[in-house]
Amino acid sequence: MGDERQALAVTLGLMRLVGGVLLLRETAGVWAAFGVGVGLVLAGYAALAVAREIAVRRWARRLRRG
Repeated sequence: MGDERQALAVTLGLMRLVGGVLLLRETAGVWAAFGVGVGLVLAGYAALAVAREIAVRRWARRLRRG
């Protein structure tokens, strides 16, 4: 059940990203749309890396305490 929800979340996120970039392309131009699209993708990867680092630090702290 969790895998299906995760796949749905990724699919909906990608659809929103593509739709937003297409709308931005029509209103602001190709380069602005490219920059925003790439920025959003990189921000997503960075957020995942930060969340993973926080989780590892919490786990290590619990391991030292317990």
